[in-house]
Amino acid sequence: MSKIYAYFRVSAKKAKKSQDFERQKYLIEHSGLDIERVFEEHISGGVRGDERKAFREMLSVLRPGDTVVFTESSRFGCNYIDCLDIVDTITLEYGVNINFLSNGTTLQGGKKLNPYEWMALSQFFLADEFQKRLISYDTKNKLKALKEQGVQLGRRRTITEEQIANIKALYVSGVSQNQISKKMGISRTVVAREVALC
Repeated sequence: MSKIYAYFRVSAKKAKKSQDFERQKYLIEHSGLDIERVFEEHISGGVRGDERKAFREMLSVLRPGDTVVFTESSRFGCNYIDCLDIVDTITLEYGVNINFLSNGTTLQGGKKLNPYEWMALSQFFLADEFQKRLISYDTKNKLKALKEQGVQLGRRRTITEEQIANIKALYVSGVSQNQISKKMGISRTVVAREVALC
């Protein structure tokens, strides 16, 4: 008897109980489908599906005629070429159906994508990859602009300007980082960070 499985994915940076996770859970629970098992993980969509632990685990239980449900194409992945490749793996090699709830697309296991399905799916996956690239692009530009404005990025310094000056003076005079750390009572990591900025 064929079974229906669901797959949740949220970014590695998001907590399990994030709004995105809860939204996926809600959509699956209210889909009216009899879900056998849910596979979930917290990893970037840029990582190829068959390189993710839970995704691989899901693949290992699939049998011809089964169905895998995703709330939307972006949960499948965010790399256009990899996503199309994995779709072929699931539908053609495993003979398993794929259902994307958000756009109402169902791909039949054992059947090659027809030109219309390929075009529609390509647009979804391209949009997902574009969104991921756009976020990265915007973030880099914002950080660059902040740096040019003199904003200190990264973790706040845990030591005073005077201590920083003393670390640099000792280092320049030939004192090792370990000795500076012991002498000043400052962690080796902090000393190494300030020395690297000399």
